Parts: sequence; C-alpha cells; structure tokens
Amino acid sequence: MTDLKSPVQGLLQQAGYQTWLASVDGFGAIAFEDDAVMGFVCIFEDATTLLNRWNEVETKLLTKHASSLQKAGDKTWNIYSVFLSSGRANDIESRAIRWIEENLDRTRKIAACGLISREDVARVLLPLLPLQYQPLMDAEDLDLTQRLRSRIASIAPSAVSAALDNKVSPVEVVRLLGAES
Repeated sequence: MTDLKSPVQGLLQQAGYQTWLASVDGFGAIAFEDDAVMGFVCIFEDATTLLNRWNEVETKLLTKHASSLQKAGDKTWNIYSVFLSSGRANDIESRAIRWIEENLDRTRKIAACGLISREDVARVLLPLLPLQYQPLMDAEDLDLTQRLRSRIASIAPSAVSAALDNKVSPVEVVRLLGAES
C-alpha cells in the first residue's frame, strides 16, 4: 500500500487548511479545516475495505466530532468526507465507488482508488484545492477593443470598422454581420 497520508496532508496544508490526525475505533483519519470547509480524509488498504467501511467510518467520525461540527456555523454546509485507497478497484468496485460521491447524505463526498502518486492525490482532491490554472495572456489580449476587433474580423471581416464606429447604427452592423454568415 502506497503511503497516502503524507501527500494528502501536504496538499491540504499547501491549500491553506489546518490538518490534524483523528481516529475512531482505531481507524485513523486526517481532519482538515479552513475558513469555509471542513472534513475528514479516510485512507483504506483496498477498494473492498473502502466499500465495506466508508459509511460506518463516516458515521463514527461525525458522531465523535458532533459537538465541534455543530459549532461550525455555515461550514456545516461544506463538510467533506474523503475516502481514498492506493489499491486498485475492479470495474464493479469502480462503479460502486463513483456512487459514493453521489450520496449527499450528511456530507459531500470524494472517493477514489488506485492512487499511486502525489499527482493522483492532487487530481482527486481538486474540489478542495484552490484553482490551479492561471492563464497567460498576450499583451494584445489585455486590450479589450483589440480583442473584440479580432473576433469580429474572424466572423465578418468587412464589418470590423462599422461594428466599432459609433456613427454606424446597430441595425446596419447587424446587416453587415448577417451578410457574411
């Protein structure tokens, strides 16, 4: 079994969550919380164990921490239960694991198996992580008039100057745009 605790804790902490270890009946979990979200990450040895125990473990964790959860205010709408395993799931188990995420009773859920790398863990935890993609824009993309001019030119080249000219009526611009489509 691949160690998933370290990458899970590391990714959550990088995302600004406080994390700590929690346990219930000898089953360990990683608890996490920030200003808007809180939850538990439970790591299972294999897909079969995950499928057989996720509901019981979720219930026990929520029961054990009920008083803290009740004091969380609006965060109680954003409680996540995350169920992970490095073990591979067969086709039937994979379908059952996907259904766990459809179960919105008590908490929002994330479930996945076959996690080997930090990248696998990051992909699964994306709903909890800040946006990862920051688009790079060319200098011309920052000039909105130029962007609009380029778009119009790609649709109706002869209408470019008319579309951005205040002296041309909107009806005439529509006529020009329609004439080329």
